[in-house]
Amino acid sequence: MKKMILAAACAAVSGTVFANNTLDTEQRINLLEAELQKLKVELANQKELQTNLQVKQEKIQQDVEKEKVASNVDKPIAPSWITWTDNVKVYGIARMDATVDFKSSPDSGGRTTSALFRAPFENDKRSNHTRSDVGMTASRLGVYFNNPSKTVTGNLEADFFDSSNMGQGDGKFRIRQAFFNYKDWTFGQTWSLMSNMETRTESVDYTQFVGTSYTRTPQMRYNWNIDANHNLKVALEHTGSRVSAFPSLTGKYTFKDGPWLAIAQGFVNEKSVDVAKDTVKKVSWGAGVGVKYQVDPKQSIQANYQHIVGDQKFMPYTSQSGLVNAGNLSAAGDFSLNEEKDDLLMNKLNSINLGYSYKFNKQWRANLSASMFEYDSTAYSKLNPDTNKRLTDYAANVFYSPDEQMDFGVEYHQGKREVFDGRTADVSRINFVSMYKF
Repeated sequence: MKKMILAAACAAVSGTVFANNTLDTEQRINLLEAELQKLKVELANQKELQTNLQVKQEKIQQDVEKEKVASNVDKPIAPSWITWTDNVKVYGIARMDATVDFKSSPDSGGRTTSALFRAPFENDKRSNHTRSDVGMTASRLGVYFNNPSKTVTGNLEADFFDSSNMGQGDGKFRIRQAFFNYKDWTFGQTWSLMSNMETRTESVDYTQFVGTSYTRTPQMRYNWNIDANHNLKVALEHTGSRVSAFPSLTGKYTFKDGPWLAIAQGFVNEKSVDVAKDTVKKVSWGAGVGVKYQVDPKQSIQANYQHIVGDQKFMPYTSQSGLVNAGNLSAAGDFSLNEEKDDLLMNKLNSINLGYSYKFNKQWRANLSASMFEYDSTAYSKLNPDTNKRLTDYAANVFYSPDEQMDFGVEYHQGKREVFDGRTADVSRINFVSMYKF
């Protein structure tokens, strides 16, 4: 019966296969059974392959699940010294400064930079003589740092240009910057808000041009970013022992728009001197403006002006030394006690600097600068006639930068120091610098 059913099925489905075949029914059935067995074997092989493939897929899935579990296991946190490169950037400048003074060089030698305000006078006991000097004390090393979330950023920077000895840079270690920022607050020592480094003219002399303020003070500062063009900062700054117990209050407004950069700044503090059991006090203040205009990509113009009453901290070159009345009347570059010792006589200063910068190409650039300090004739100057009346300085420099990290510069200064008693000192100086920044 089975054979008959198979024969009927084969006849219906594969008639064309056997249409021209003369085999009898029995032979056809046998042939179909052979074909059926062959199909069964092929189906069994395919089933085995599918089973093997399913086993492999299940094993792969198990391996994937194991890998996921392993990746979710908390790994030990690396010590901070292993990940420090993510949070700290080290930088520095290897710098050599050289100077040749042709006139009014210090008799004792030493630094000849930043010497205009104390240039010695020619008289019957001394004459002008040439002196040279070389130093590496302006080299610096620093780090920028931040916490992992970058909510705290800061800077530590030091050099060897100690300024405690009239800014002579005698090689002692000096902290330049030591501060951190948190949100809109700054805490530590950094640029005073009376500094005008944004609008300065580039100088070879490490101590900058007359009229450039680069003072750094310990401070607590708040920053308002009003918008992309306007910024306002206010701070409480520590400015030295000749100030009362209260810090100086400073403020700075910055405006940026295209080629224009402008600043307006000011300060107020209280000066004090202890006289016997009493303390004599008086308010000191100052205000300044600065501007930089980028004429085109190659040239720019800079200008800075400050008016200062009774202060010698915020503007370099304003200190006074060797004053006759300094001992009994506490005279310095900022103020002096009057003869009755019941009032402070304030020194008054107008400072101006004009500069022009030109970039010839990527390697060569040049700068011109004209600067002046003009002190008012006041009761202070009458009591201290050996104080500075006027400082003038004209300078020109050229820089060569073979690459972005290396600079070579030469600069010539022609200046003059005048005091209220009529004495003068001429300054003629060449500055050289070579530095590598890393």
